[in-house]
Amino acid sequence: IRMALDLGFTMLTLDCSEQIDNTIMQLDIAAVTEKYEALPADVRRHYETRYLDRVFSVGDHIVSFDRPALMRMVLIYHEAIAFMIRIYETYIARAGREIDFEISIDETLTPTAPEAHYLVARELYERGMDIFSMAPRFCGEVQKGIDYIGDLNAFRRELQVHAAIADYFGHKLSIHSGSDKFSVFPSIGRATRGRWHVKTAGTNWLEAMRIVARCNPGLYRRMHAYALEHFAEATAYYHVKADPAKVRPLSEVPDEALPSYLNDDDARQVIHITYGILLQAQDGEGKPLFKDELFKTLIEREDDYAEALERHIGRHLDLLGALVE
Repeated sequence: IRMALDLGFTMLTLDCSEQIDNTIMQLDIAAVTEKYEALPADVRRHYETRYLDRVFSVGDHIVSFDRPALMRMVLIYHEAIAFMIRIYETYIARAGREIDFEISIDETLTPTAPEAHYLVARELYERGMDIFSMAPRFCGEVQKGIDYIGDLNAFRRELQVHAAIADYFGHKLSIHSGSDKFSVFPSIGRATRGRWHVKTAGTNWLEAMRIVARCNPGLYRRMHAYALEHFAEATAYYHVKADPAKVRPLSEVPDEALPSYLNDDDARQVIHITYGILLQAQDGEGKPLFKDELFKTLIEREDDYAEALERHIGRHLDLLGALVE
């Protein structure tokens, strides 16, 4: 974080996944109660005084906290909240300039309840933190590089409450793994009234690989094969539904059809989550296997790449903004 700030970065996303306890939602109430009672008395008193059996109005919505729900939320998030505050006070508040500071609480096994979003936000704001945006985990599957998977109506209902909470406190609602979620973009634009942050870096990479597939098919074939070989390794960092066995074999695809791999969900996610492995791959002498040729191709085809990004990101922006009043 210090290095990024020294380099002049203006936005930072704090990934709190290592401080979020993903085991709690799988525990029965007896186990939850036992773990909760083991917390320091001042921690329990702090949250119970502020939230237990209380009801809060947030726009047109209500959030409330009974004891079982509050115990789970405190166990899941209290360490993460302390971490957020420490990082903010140590680095962001002392940066000497404005920083767009985003909080990520989307790395959980279950969706972020609106009550949890409210609790985390209130704890941070009342400590004087200035939050640019916050990323909850939504219901359904918001996976890398493909459209939303799940009940669209349930997503819209949940989104409205999260957007109201974000408006109430003053931060943007952030949609992580936001690339290519075309079926829900209009709902996001409408519910947030244009106050959203959608992460799209992964789709820039995929469009770059589409240019490589079209303009340097030999390089694409080598990268595609390497990605399939190392897909399992990449899944340690990303949750995706892709099944490499469903990807059409390279031997069956002529050069002119290689870009079509980037339209197939399974192939698309294989290429997406192996980007770091592909860019860092080296031969026996320590020389890059793909990186130099990849960037050479993109430099030579810079206009093509710019046009592809304008078209693809433009589709994102059109759907996110077309219905904003």
